[in-house]
Amino acid sequence: MSNTLTCPVCGKEIVEEQAPATAEYDAQTYSFCSVEHRDAFLESPGRYVGNTGS
Repeated sequence: MSNTLTCPVCGKEIVEEQAPATAEYDAQTYSFCSVEHRDAFLESPGRYVGNTGS
């Protein structure tokens, strides 16, 4: 069974194993629906932390 996550930048649901990009921030791994969203997150992580749906 696949684990579904939410992209913290846009809120889109993604399958964890198919996430095109991930990043570590504050000892937590975040998954993203695109490399562009990962890059936006890394530029200003405080803007997006807490938008993971978890």
